[in-house]
Amino acid sequence: MKKINLNKIWLCILALSLSFTACDTVDFGDMNVDPNSPTDASSASLLTNAERSLDGIVSSTTTNCYVQYLSNGQYDEESRYQTLNWSFNGLYATLVDLQKVIELNTDEATKVNAQAYGSNGNQIAAATILRVYLLHHMTDRWGMIPYTEAIQGLENQYPKYDSQESIYMGLFDEIDSALGMINSGNGPTGDFLLGGDMTLWREFGNTVKMTMALRLSNADPTTGSAKFNEAYNNAISSNANNIFYPYLNEDTNDNFYQDHFVDQGRRDYLISDVFADALIGTGTPTVPEDPRLTKMADPATNSGTYVGAPYGQSNSATDDYSFITADIITKSDAPLYIYTYSEVLFARAEAAALGWTSEDASALYDQAIAASMEQWGVDATEATAYIALNPYSSLEDIAYEKWVAMFLQGYNSWAEWRRQKAMGYERPLTAPDDLLSNATGIPQRHAYSATAGSLNEENYNAAVSAQGPDNLNTILWINQ
Repeated sequence: MKKINLNKIWLCILALSLSFTACDTVDFGDMNVDPNSPTDASSASLLTNAERSLDGIVSSTTTNCYVQYLSNGQYDEESRYQTLNWSFNGLYATLVDLQKVIELNTDEATKVNAQAYGSNGNQIAAATILRVYLLHHMTDRWGMIPYTEAIQGLENQYPKYDSQESIYMGLFDEIDSALGMINSGNGPTGDFLLGGDMTLWREFGNTVKMTMALRLSNADPTTGSAKFNEAYNNAISSNANNIFYPYLNEDTNDNFYQDHFVDQGRRDYLISDVFADALIGTGTPTVPEDPRLTKMADPATNSGTYVGAPYGQSNSATDDYSFITADIITKSDAPLYIYTYSEVLFARAEAAALGWTSEDASALYDQAIAASMEQWGVDATEATAYIALNPYSSLEDIAYEKWVAMFLQGYNSWAEWRRQKAMGYERPLTAPDDLLSNATGIPQRHAYSATAGSLNEENYNAAVSAQGPDNLNTILWINQ
């Protein structure tokens, strides 16, 4: 066995240490850089990730039960309002992504590189419009939420909850700023929602603004009227530009209903008797008065006729009732709508009836029904006949037809129903007798998450004190 020479070992160690000391300023290039872990954030990836969050909003079954488009199958808890607490943490995570897009395109150190993903102004505009859409959705669900002090990280771990009125005013400022930034440069890369088309983003932004303005019809009609007039001429102008979530045929990005009914084999969402009976109207279960029912639903398996399932009850004999059309529940890429042309036309009809504009409410009402019929693939002759039999006479007519036209637009439909109820001309809906979560009627809001009070106690308590009890029954400022 050879004897180890310790003197030689120490000399080697000394030589190595001297060499590293001498190389403190040597550039080793990309030797220690992981090419699969980029250090610069991609605004395109951030925007894509943010847009994916819309899936959870447009596919809401709970709110489609609230407005009684759907009834449950065997398990009826959803239509009896079982869930009280809803967390907004995931939505704030999405807002962080959008804020980063804005920062990357604003910061002098990153804005030049960010132009690889579209002009700075157009990226900021798209991210801001989507941010406003999400915050508008959130305040219409919970009421007071963190806004001015939100998503500040460790700088402010306990943000205050802003009033709904101040949130609305702030969002109007944000949307105006975003619309003013849209330019002729490249649209944002990573935008699968609107394909980087800034003309569509302008329509999206104005449609959000118009919708927000109409939501003020009860709480602040002066501001609502002013903002509505600024936006409605530039909102969605045809069915070709309807805004929807573009699902794909692949399982990881297919539409919720196809995933639920086909992939999972579930049969627990049926057309409600409230909705089916309304559209059958003076017609028959075979030939409904409203031809849209034949496009929105399928006949019941057992009878071959259109039959709605009793709302708020357990309906285990699912073959006795109509399901959502197979064109939605068996088609992976069937669109679920965010905003539609018919919705815009109904808003304009209502604004005209309220005296906000000089437009013709009756003409817009007819156009809105025609647009809805076209959207659902109804023959033009049938649409014309239906309109002739159902002429405009009052705001109640607009409310009813808008309720029909917004089929499966859960959160948006729920918000509109609550607003119209505050105005006194909503489509009458009755809650089931046996309700859960101490609900006293169709929910007026969502309660904060069960941990909100412990995680941000002082500001949570201030919000509850100002707004009202943290339950499903408290009426929000816009609807008081």
